[in-house]
Amino acid sequence: MPLPPDLHQKRLVVVVGKGGTGRTTVAAALAVLLSQRGRNVLLYQANSKEKLSGLLGGPPVGQAIVRLRDRLWAVNPNPADTIHEYGVMILRYETIYRMVFENRLSKALVRAIPGIDDYALLGKMWFHTTEESAGRWKYDTVVFDAPATGHASTMLRIPRAILHAVPEGPLTRDAQKVRALLEDPARTATLLCTLAEEMPTNETIELAERLEKEIKIRPSGVVVNQLYPDRFDDGTAAGLVLDALSLEADADLAPMVARARLSRDRRELNEIYLERLRRELPLPLTELPMIFRPSLGPTELAHLVKLLERELGRGQGLEKALA
Repeated sequence: MPLPPDLHQKRLVVVVGKGGTGRTTVAAALAVLLSQRGRNVLLYQANSKEKLSGLLGGPPVGQAIVRLRDRLWAVNPNPADTIHEYGVMILRYETIYRMVFENRLSKALVRAIPGIDDYALLGKMWFHTTEESAGRWKYDTVVFDAPATGHASTMLRIPRAILHAVPEGPLTRDAQKVRALLEDPARTATLLCTLAEEMPTNETIELAERLEKEIKIRPSGVVVNQLYPDRFDDGTAAGLVLDALSLEADADLAPMVARARLSRDRRELNEIYLERLRRELPLPLTELPMIFRPSLGPTELAHLVKLLERELGRGQGLEKALA
């Protein structure tokens, strides 16, 4: 099954997965795709290593929101500045904020609150889904490039933890709104980004179960990234030729044959874990290829956007056919 067909209608798209699975690349490609479909999109990170400027060919992305392309903005806040921004927004005046938060005792108390950094970053993400301009949403969709699996699980659990542990007040009021957004499948899609390899597959299956049982977030789909090409299937001409070639037959061909066999072996391994993902996670599953480049930039990202566009189109076609 392709991408969820209603992805372009969501207020929030969360991309989460193990480190090294290309999560930021997938989030950036989805953000570009949605912006090309006429959505005003904010690509939101959470104190991440700066990669978006290289991927998108734009300026570095930090605490301040920057415009990257037509209908596409990005921000990558850090916790300290985000807490300051939230404090000023609540207290309304910088002077009052400094009186309340900038003394030594207040700083120590704030830093002692478990999870305060993650909650500040999550709260800022939620705030951007509520911003309005000229009577309409400022950003039609926020694409959240969430932290790696373990960190993301902790971050997404924080609103529920606050509601269970903190007396009713402004903090719980906002936590309830964040929780409601994350758990609402009509407004939010959560995509699991993974590789078709043993450790990422195991972690993705465990993450899907944890999200649904412990945090009440039902994943909307799986994106399997960096798949090796399927060029040497058994019985195909390419596969038969590869089987007939010997590494010892021709010194000039030996490196090419070895690389081709490695590619076939990796694809066969990918197929094992693709089948497991399909079997254990009955969710829309999208496949993206390995791009053999030392680094990815706008050209490579544009290729992934085209593939995702095709998958989204397939999903919408399937939805119409079943209607």
